[in-house]
Amino acid sequence: MRLSNLAGIGFAAFFTLGAAMAQPQANDNKIWPLLNDAKSVYVSLAEPDFRGMGEGFDLPDGGRAVTALAQAAPGGAFDPRDVAKIPAAQLGYKADWVVERFRRYNVDWDIGALKLTSNDPNAKNYPWFIVMNGGAANLYEFFVDLKNRPGYAQFLAQKLNVMIVTIPGNFRYGGWPDAIADVKRQPAYLLDRELPLNESEVRNAIYTNSLIMQGLKQLVMKNTSGDILLIGHSTSGELSMMAYEDPDLRARLKGRYLGWGSGGAARLELLRTVKGKEVAQRAGASAAGARTPLTVLERRDALSYARGYSGFLNPLYESGMSHLQIAQAWLAAEARRRPNFKQQLQNYEHGEDIASKGWIETEIEATLKRSGNPWHISAEDVEKDLYATHFTRLDGFSRMVWTTAHFDRNHWNPEDPMKSIEVFVANEYREKNPSAEIRLINWDPPMTHYGHLELPKQLAAAHYSVVRWLVRPNPPSP
Repeated sequence: MRLSNLAGIGFAAFFTLGAAMAQPQANDNKIWPLLNDAKSVYVSLAEPDFRGMGEGFDLPDGGRAVTALAQAAPGGAFDPRDVAKIPAAQLGYKADWVVERFRRYNVDWDIGALKLTSNDPNAKNYPWFIVMNGGAANLYEFFVDLKNRPGYAQFLAQKLNVMIVTIPGNFRYGGWPDAIADVKRQPAYLLDRELPLNESEVRNAIYTNSLIMQGLKQLVMKNTSGDILLIGHSTSGELSMMAYEDPDLRARLKGRYLGWGSGGAARLELLRTVKGKEVAQRAGASAAGARTPLTVLERRDALSYARGYSGFLNPLYESGMSHLQIAQAWLAAEARRRPNFKQQLQNYEHGEDIASKGWIETEIEATLKRSGNPWHISAEDVEKDLYATHFTRLDGFSRMVWTTAHFDRNHWNPEDPMKSIEVFVANEYREKNPSAEIRLINWDPPMTHYGHLELPKQLAAAHYSVVRWLVRPNPPSP
């Protein structure tokens, strides 16, 4: 009888394992035929198929340990070092918080990442999935949802090795107690000490993508091995393209690319303008030409998030809420652990307005002069790095997949998809890489730019299938 029970348990475990192994194949059967379509400009995965994904991606403890950690911390701003204390058997991955200090423009900067090494032995067969936050965000929104339930990266780490990178300044131990609009709320460029406001504002004015790229490379090269995929969400999409300019990172990227609400290189914004397409005006310059000083952060507010970011799949949505009310609830819930600010240079280097370079150089030099520049920062060193995002190559790729959400209006036009920016971007890369497999797939549920907060498990499962397609050994059938 006892032997029979053990046999039953063994059979159940085998059946569960078999089902978990079969589920990725079932997802592939939905997604791969779409990705194998070399003739379509874009393809879409139907909402029922997308919502049906996620089986086999649950955490062993259902996420309870991390949720408890987050709920016990003021504003949910738990210390990522405490995640590393939770046994990997409970999480489905081994967590490590890593911080790298680097030096650029004669001052030190910190960049941090939550490294999730999957318990799945097959994870070693895939690239490290390295996701980088966009403007005003950090690691938390990829790790937990707005109610502190398991987030996108935790689900993904059941199958892949994942690293969630927070760009310099956007993470602070314990979060930010000051109001979002308060000038005292500044980036934490160094994690072991507070910076004077004067120094923070100078750093805001020299916050180039080249600076971020240096820290990102050090973080990746020292803390991962083997192949990598760099997934830059939103503004950080630039970093994925810039990485191909670095020989060490390029060798590990293997000509592959995966975008999630990423857009393309900034030079494509300019090309789109030149080719007569409409481009939304970037923050940082008004129609009258007035510019916000580089020292001043762009701060998030509910009105800006109500225009395309706060959808009805948001975890905080309750029946009858408007987009504005959702946004208000979101910013209130995330007021402490999420930075909710963005440096002006991020907008300039991510946009098409390269003609502003002269004004930016003048602004940097004036800022350094006003400060007295006790750090001996060379304006020339900063100025030669400006708009590096406009000079990344478009060729040299072998397999690329952009993924978008149906109601991410910054990247997708649901009423007229062919007018979507991602369509333009994908076509430009196709022209430069005629032998490459370049695809654009839209997820059809009413997700927004923040789909990783709205349907995190399903998105993780879908992206896992895309990763499998990117690394498959054989080309698609003709």
